[in-house]
Amino acid sequence: MDVSSEYVLKLRHEIEEQCAEVFPTPAHRERVKSCLSELSEMSNSFKKALNVGMEQLVGTVMPRIRPLLDSVATISYELSEYEYAENEVNDPWVQRLLHSVEGNVAWLQSLMTTNNYDSFVHLVIDFLVKRLEAIMLQKRFSQLGGLQLDRDVRALVSYFSGMTQRTVRDKFARLTQMATILNLEKVSEILDFWGENSGPMTWRLTPGEVRRVLGLRVDFKPEAIAALKL
Repeated sequence: MDVSSEYVLKLRHEIEEQCAEVFPTPAHRERVKSCLSELSEMSNSFKKALNVGMEQLVGTVMPRIRPLLDSVATISYELSEYEYAENEVNDPWVQRLLHSVEGNVAWLQSLMTTNNYDSFVHLVIDFLVKRLEAIMLQKRFSQLGGLQLDRDVRALVSYFSGMTQRTVRDKFARLTQMATILNLEKVSEILDFWGENSGPMTWRLTPGEVRRVLGLRVDFKPEAIAALKL
């Protein structure tokens, strides 16, 4: 479908170029262009059909991955130093999830165009990220748990970056920023990254969401979070 859409637009462009030579008057050329507008509509129809097909494909794949994704809800992020070190040796969930993605998603690459496969992978990422955000917002974190989340998100970004030619970092931006917040030494440290101090970072979390994430830390006091001026 993406190839058809592309070639329809290419055909229109080539016909328009020929019209400039065949039809000398502007009035005739405009009449031809008016007729060619249907080719653009056809291209859009192909794109819409492709999007519907992609969403249906994701709908058939994700139920196979969902059980592993849901199991993340049982993983604790209130980690001691021993537990954090143990997780470095025995990954609690990321590798199992990625193995499932490999088995249910990656094999389709050889059956799809590059553009279609990239679009498919990004739809899968959208699903995963949305679910992971919801799961993480239900948890409690120690500072080491925040470091663990940062490690987990980095592993996901690294893996999916190798699956697609398009950047994936923006897809994980909210999770990455959640991990940054959960890594802080103290509540007020968020001000070193906020507003004028944000540098090149564009915050994807609202002030309310930042406070909510800070509230997930077991050692951060609610009154200190409420006093923040974000």
